Amino acid sequence: MKRSAIAFLLALAVISSGARARAQSPEGPSIAVAEALFQQGRKLLDEQHYAEACMKLAESQRLDPKLGTLLNLAVCHEKEGKFATAWAEFTSAASLARGKGQKDREQFARDHVAELEKKLAYVVLRMEAPPAGLGMKLDDKPIDVAALNVPLPIDPGKHTVMAVAPGKRAWSGEVTVPSQPGEIPVVIPALEDAPEPPPETPKPPPPEPLSPISQPKPPPAAPPLPAPTGPSASAVLMVTGFGGGGAALLVGAVTGIVTLAKASEILPNCDGSSCPGQEDALATANTLANVSNIGFGVAVLGLGVGIAGVALAPKRENASPPAVSVTPLLGPGVLGLRGTF
Repeated sequence: MKRSAIAFLLALAVISSGARARAQSPEGPSIAVAEALFQQGRKLLDEQHYAEACMKLAESQRLDPKLGTLLNLAVCHEKEGKFATAWAEFTSAASLARGKGQKDREQFARDHVAELEKKLAYVVLRMEAPPAGLGMKLDDKPIDVAALNVPLPIDPGKHTVMAVAPGKRAWSGEVTVPSQPGEIPVVIPALEDAPEPPPETPKPPPPEPLSPISQPKPPPAAPPLPAPTGPSASAVLMVTGFGGGGAALLVGAVTGIVTLAKASEILPNCDGSSCPGQEDALATANTLANVSNIGFGVAVLGLGVGIAGVALAPKRENASPPAVSVTPLLGPGVLGLRGTF
């Protein structure tokens, strides 16, 4: 009893020294949270609330890894009945304590390792002719192929084993580990071939672009209205002016010539201002002379009208001037001009 009491007091001193070492650490948000979790975990451990205590101590160790916290966490897991987890934590703590030269903590951890080895249960994974690329998991933790046929420490309770390989169906099984030491073999059967993937359905060709809805063709444009074929006002003026003026000029010239001819016949028979016996011929000559004068006057007027028509004609680019022609008409009983345009 004395030896047990001394060992308990020594263990309490070794574990409690973690808090003192932590207090000397530099302050920080994560460190402060880790310290608070450590203190709460220690309190719950003393009150024998192991599940809650282990959870808080584990989070404290994650935020700020410390040897003292690891030792407390190992003790908590041992009290909780997770012998394999506690054995691994004590083994790690012994190595850390040896590296730091803390012999009391190292001895404390090794003593617990020795005691836990008597309580450990082991699971042995077995498989004949493991396929290439085999992968295994134990409670969602990867296990290397080299671990086949090797006793692996495991906590009591239910555990899941899974095996996968390329081109094979995945396999999973469940094993229940009792709270007693011993080895439990787990035989992983040969993995079945995975079914061939269904052939890919050929993708349908992309739809052809829709042709635009045909629009009704617009009705053909109405042909332009033909330009009026009748003469314009300027053309009328030009034809009238030049035609009438030309006719009057012709009349004036002809009557002038006839008058001169009559005068050459009358003048030899005249004496001074009298022409005896030539009164009728003289009257005719005078009449012809008057007609000639009027013809020349009308010719001048017609010329002016024709010029006015030219001035009033619309100016068009690349348009040929209106074709106007005047043809004299001279024949039996006909005297005049004919204009065309």
